[in-house]
Amino acid sequence: MSSIRVGTAGFVVPRERYLSRLRFVEIDLRAPVPPPKTLAAWRRAAPEGFVFSAVAPESLFGERDWPLRDAAKTRSELDRFGNQLQALGARIAVLRSPLGVSPGSVAFERFRPVLERARALAPTLVWEPSGLWDHEEAVRVAEQFGAVVSGDPLQDEPGAAFAYARMRGLGTDQRYTMGRLEALAEALVDVDEAFVVFQSQQAWREAVGFAKLVGEIEASGDDEELDDDDVDGSDDDDEEEDDEDGSE
Repeated sequence: MSSIRVGTAGFVVPRERYLSRLRFVEIDLRAPVPPPKTLAAWRRAAPEGFVFSAVAPESLFGERDWPLRDAAKTRSELDRFGNQLQALGARIAVLRSPLGVSPGSVAFERFRPVLERARALAPTLVWEPSGLWDHEEAVRVAEQFGAVVSGDPLQDEPGAAFAYARMRGLGTDQRYTMGRLEALAEALVDVDEAFVVFQSQQAWREAVGFAKLVGEIEASGDDEELDDDDVDGSDDDDEEEDDEDGSE
């Protein structure tokens, strides 16, 4: 039986409500990055067993068109990311590499030592490559550093031991019907442990619906139901907090 944690990219509803329903959130440390004292306050406010993951700031990679060219600055940014992970108590560190870190590139060779150092920053290291990477090729690289490649289990077969799934939305309306959520649950059924991040237009509603589907949480009278006939694109409950809460 898989252990599945479900969350969203950032606190997409008021933080207190979020913490009362879900047990996992991904925090994107984009500028302006919350100070360590804010990250530590989020950790203290979370219930026991709640899991944070954190995406490294873009500043780690430097210039977008010429990433990782300054080795000293990269080391400094990586140390800063480590401090942020520690303040947040994050179990999972996510490195989202830019397009310039492509297969066979000079930037990729500079990225290899980053992966090597980053593996010590958190219990689990996740790499999210951009651009031309084939999923299987990226997995082979990540395995050399004890890392996991994020992906969409509806498109790429997840690993057997651990999966980090990013669900960005499907189709023109970028929504997940109950049928698609059931397919997602089936895709993860043989994975020992999975973390699922919803980053779609209906992220809160879909995350809660999926968490109920896989038995992570119990139904609540405040929850909206999902079904295959639901085509309404509005969701009054998906009000985002300000950037301070790490939302997209």
